[in-house]
Amino acid sequence: MKLVILLLSLLAPFISAPPQDETVSPAPSTAAQLPVIFAFEHSAAADLYISSFDSLSGISLYMTEEELRQAKGTPQQITEDPWAGCLEYQYADSSAGVCGGVVLYVHASPSQAGQYGLSLNGRMLDPQAMNVQDMLGAPDFEAEDGDVYIRGEAALKIYRNTESGEWAGLDLFDAYSF
Repeated sequence: MKLVILLLSLLAPFISAPPQDETVSPAPSTAAQLPVIFAFEHSAAADLYISSFDSLSGISLYMTEEELRQAKGTPQQITEDPWAGCLEYQYADSSAGVCGGVVLYVHASPSQAGQYGLSLNGRMLDPQAMNVQDMLGAPDFEAEDGDVYIRGEAALKIYRNTESGEWAGLDLFDAYSF
């Protein structure tokens, strides 16, 4: 019985009828408005960071060789990548490593980014201006030759010159392929 009384007392403010004769005057315009936050509302800071790595310079990881050609056209050159044993499709703005008919990495150099821009998931990224941490947050790993960011099965590495600290290249790759 005590439990029922306790529950009713807790729920009473929600089920009691408001007084009928009472009128509520509008708040004065100088009163401070409290912010309303809905339970489903996302934090604005969380939306600023890129939460997945889908594409670099218009090339998506795991796209097929055919999809790559449809998206980027005929490459300027196709060479064999001695490190990965893949074919590297070289375009003006980036290169794509195709292994087993699927893109497993995308590379962009500073000269390519300087001339054509660098787009990560459709958002402009500029490692030279150091807007990287504004878009990605702190790196997951700091290596001697650069910073590594991991999102799911994809990783992004920004290579840095060990002497000058300037960025020397950027790779988007399958974190499990190498």
